This record gives sequence, C-alpha cells and structure tokens, in this order.
Amino acid sequence: MGSLLKSRDNLVVLKIGGSVITKKEDDTPEINRPNLNRIADEIGKVMSNRPEIKLIIIHGAGPFGHLYAKRYDLQLGLQSDRQIKGIGVTHRWMEWLNHEVVKTLQKNGVKAMPFQPSAGGIMSDGKLVQFPLNVVEKFLDLGLVIVSHGDVLLDNRTGIGILSGDHLAPYLAYNLRANRLILGTDVDGVFTADPKKDPNAKLVKDITPNTLEGLKIGGSNSTDVTGGMARKISELVGLADKGVASEIINIAKPGRLYKALMGDRMQGTLIHKA
Repeated sequence: MGSLLKSRDNLVVLKIGGSVITKKEDDTPEINRPNLNRIADEIGKVMSNRPEIKLIIIHGAGPFGHLYAKRYDLQLGLQSDRQIKGIGVTHRWMEWLNHEVVKTLQKNGVKAMPFQPSAGGIMSDGKLVQFPLNVVEKFLDLGLVIVSHGDVLLDNRTGIGILSGDHLAPYLAYNLRANRLILGTDVDGVFTADPKKDPNAKLVKDITPNTLEGLKIGGSNSTDVTGGMARKISELVGLADKGVASEIINIAKPGRLYKALMGDRMQGTLIHKA
C-alpha cells in the first residue's frame, strides 16, 4: 500500500469482539443478549446525537465461527471434500449471528445493513486482497451503517481461508480512509498477561512500531482459529505505521463504547505511529 490519502473525518470503523456479544468461553453458539442489547442501545444513542458519523461495524464470531471452522479444519486450507460442507455450515452460523446483531441494532434506531464478506472478498495466503469497497462506500453515502463479520473466503493460494474480523476492520479502515478504528473487547486494553488469570498483568497504554519489539502480550485460551492477540496487535502496529491509529477499549463495561464514539480517546490502549 502507498501513503494514506486524506482521512474521511466522519468515518469510524468499530470492531465488536465476539467475546463481548457471545458466550465465547463456553464454546457453544450462544449470544450474550444483555451485552448485545446494551451495545446496540449505546450505538443508537450516538447515531441520534451525531448523525454526521458514518459507521462500519465488524463483529466477531465467538463460537459461532471458531467452533465450526475448527471442527472442519478450515484454517488449514482446502484439503478434503469434508471441508466443503464445513464452509457452508460455518457461514450459516455466522450469518445467523449477523442477522441477530443487525436486528438488535435496528430495534435501537440504527440504520443497519448486513454485508456478507464471502460474496465479494478474496484472500491470498491468508491476506485479504479483494473486497467490494465501492459498494461499501455507496451504502455509507446512503446513510446506512454497514454491519459485517469474519467469514470463510476463497483463497487464491490455499483454496479457502478464514477472514477474521480483526483483519477486516483494519483493512476497511485503511482503504476507506477512516478517521478512527475502535476495537471493543472485554478487557480494558492490551495487557502484559491475561488480566483474567494473572493479577500482576499490567495495562499497556501506548503501543508504537518502536515499542512493539520485546513487548509481552497476554492472550486467550478460548477456541480461536484466527491468530490470537499477538497477531492482532502486530497488524494494528502495521496500520499505525501507515498513519491510522487504533484504540482498544473495554465495551463490556456500560458507557465505554458511547463515550468512545462520542469522541473520548483516553480509554484503553492507543496504538499509533511514534
């Protein structure tokens, strides 16, 4: 990619972690309804108060995607006929989750529009190389809020690949020149260890390309076929080096997402260019 074009001041890309809106630790396809309802309410209030915002929402998969992708070994690339069935099964579960997210947003006054990545996205050796950006832009210009998700995509090198929401969000933020990229999770930001298990885990407030090397990053033990925290941070640091800063905040805590979308950049971990 070349240098970043002038940003679209009102465009925000929001990634909603699967750990927040699903019961990810249970490894069963179940939605966390209280969290989803509250998050949709906060987004609805923001869009009512700041109608000038153009918003893209990417939600995580939780067990709806990871459990079935792992069951059919889709992360290994296309190797057997059994995986062909797994593509459809995994996608069906992701579409059902997306339907519920969109429906909940719409009930809270958000002009939400589902957007299926596998219909137009193509990967190459695990990297997203093609996506219908012009279609996304036209829907945004109509005043719709795009709601997309991780998916199973065609891959030019491996046959099939898993597109993570944590890969799609930075891709859209860069290529559509977003002003902000917000990643909502169930912890206060990036820690040196898993804060749910280690009381000595420390929050890392700032990460830059210069400080990434040697930084110890805590991870998660739940089923995830998309690379874990270290890969996500590495990708975000690469994005920061191209000029797009990102924020990781805890949207499991009431009010955090509302404040962030209203302009508060003082929460969680900021990943930016030095």
